[in-house]
Amino acid sequence: AGQLLESVEMAGSALEALDRADAAVLVTEWPEFGELDWTEVATRMARPMIVDGRNYLDAEKLRAAGFDYEGIGKPPAITKTIVAAE
Repeated sequence: AGQLLESVEMAGSALEALDRADAAVLVTEWPEFGELDWTEVATRMARPMIVDGRNYLDAEKLRAAGFDYEGIGKPPAITKTIVAAE
């Protein structure tokens, strides 16, 4: 593939694309992403965070691997309760 933009680099694989990444946004159901060793991916990313736009991945498995995980259309993983002062 040719160079699309000066600041865009093409990766040879999903794992290579995630190497040293601050976050990942998944918007596909390609098997290459579902079959990744997410425990290894978490150690290679700068900050293991993923937004799963297709709810394709196993949220609990990713959280157990150390990811901050959010699935689009799912309730937030972290809820905050605000208590009003009297």
